[in-house]
Formats: sequence, C-alpha cells, structure tokens
Amino acid sequence: MRKPGPRCGTPLLYSGELQVRPELEAVANLLKSQPYTAIPGWRDDGTWELWTVKGDGQTSPRIISGPDTPFSSREAALEAGARWWAAQQEHEA
Repeated sequence: MRKPGPRCGTPLLYSGELQVRPELEAVANLLKSQPYTAIPGWRDDGTWELWTVKGDGQTSPRIISGPDTPFSSREAALEAGARWWAAQQEHEA
C-alpha cells in the first residue's frame, strides 16, 4: 500500500478505511504546474469548482483551497481563477 503525502480534504469511507477522494488527487496533480484549475463539481450536477494553490511547499507552506463557490461552467471558474491569481500577484508586488 502506497503511503499518501500530507493532504487535507474530505475523505471517503471505503470498508471502514479512510481514503482521499479521487478528485483531490487529480487537483493536486494539476496544481503542480499551475496556480489554479477548474474541475467538475463533486455533486455531479453540471457545476464546476475552482481550486487554487499558494506556496511552494519548500520555502512556504503549500496550501490548496477549494471549492467554496460552484460555477455554472468551466470557463466561469477559470475566469474567477484568473481574477484570483491577478489579485495575488498585485498583493505580492
């Protein structure tokens, strides 16, 4: 059994064993190369979720956040991500 890396997230319960939700694994992989991403909502109702990451995990904590607001489309979620990223860059400048 592979030992998972440190993560937070709502776990799933399988046969009495806690496991990280599969979409969290996908988000973590996508956020290795970009500061935000959009994935289909966990409710499977056609909504999309925005997930963001701050920090690099080496010189600062790596914090993955999401989803707090459902979006009606992938494009809407990514537009919100672009606004979030621009605000982060402005704040750091």
